[in-house]
Amino acid sequence: MSEKTIFELLHSFEQVNHKMIVRWKRKSAHDLGISHIVVLHELRQDGEVRPSDLAKRLGFTPASLTHLSTKLSNQDLIIRRQDDTDRRTTYWSISEKGIALLEQAQKDGQGTRRELFAHLSEEEQETLLAIYQKLDQSLD
Repeated sequence: MSEKTIFELLHSFEQVNHKMIVRWKRKSAHDLGISHIVVLHELRQDGEVRPSDLAKRLGFTPASLTHLSTKLSNQDLIIRRQDDTDRRTTYWSISEKGIALLEQAQKDGQGTRRELFAHLSEEEQETLLAIYQKLDQSLD
């Protein structure tokens, strides 16, 4: 490959990611972003968790996670619970409504993935995922 600048690479990544998100959002009937869905996914996968632990795990700032949680809570997609012994500590879990929305978002996402990656072979898709995972790990 000819010498590409970091900016050309970042721009290409950003363009593809943006187009994927736009297509996914068009298929979705809800007004949540990818970050909201990621939070719901983590809550479903791991169960009840403290927001600070969730923020660390996802690489979000506590402030951005609080902002995300406002919309999730207002739509009854998460449940907030205060610790019985320490009222300063709260826990979040996903609600039944949140599970239903997450499942629909995942179906929408699967359709979008099939549409976007139809021109890539299964092997190319697996290679692309492996490359992104390797880059992600090297950046930690």
